[in-house]
Amino acid sequence: MRFNKTIITALTLTTLAAAPAMAKDWKGDAKDAWLDGKLETALMLNTELNNFTIDTDVAAGVATLSGTVSSDVEKDLAGEIAKNVDGVTKVNNKLTVKQGYKGQGSETAKNFSRAWHDATITAGLNMEFAASSELSAMDIDVDTDNGVVTLSGTVKNDAARDLAVEMAKGYDKVNDVEDKLSVAE
Repeated sequence: MRFNKTIITALTLTTLAAAPAMAKDWKGDAKDAWLDGKLETALMLNTELNNFTIDTDVAAGVATLSGTVSSDVEKDLAGEIAKNVDGVTKVNNKLTVKQGYKGQGSETAKNFSRAWHDATITAGLNMEFAASSELSAMDIDVDTDNGVVTLSGTVKNDAARDLAVEMAKGYDKVNDVEDKLSVAE
């Protein structure tokens, strides 16, 4: 049974690793779908754009962007991202700029990507604190908003406080750390 799982795992990893290389040989709709997926991913990973308000379509290597953004800067940024996707030959940027627009159904300026980063920072720090023998993760509350981590709760001593703050400062995508930790007496 273990042998079969090893073979299946190896085949899956080989297929995933070969997909980008095979994509160079793809033609027509398959290649366009591959490019569209790459473009959607690139837009999603950009923290300055709300990719839920941007629609993409790729046909014969030509990417068409449509939807609504809140500024000319966002429109230009989306166009540049599309131009830099390997395999896209031309970009038709049909995005509409609507001042004050925050995104589909969004009441705040925070886009999906920023919210995703905030959630992963909070979860990641909670895991790191739990793995540390010097900290009691259950006593530290981590809250992340727009890349700013707020630590609150009680730690056993000043060294634990310093460690928690330094771990948060060193975490990927953290812009700042607010230390609201108190030391147990």
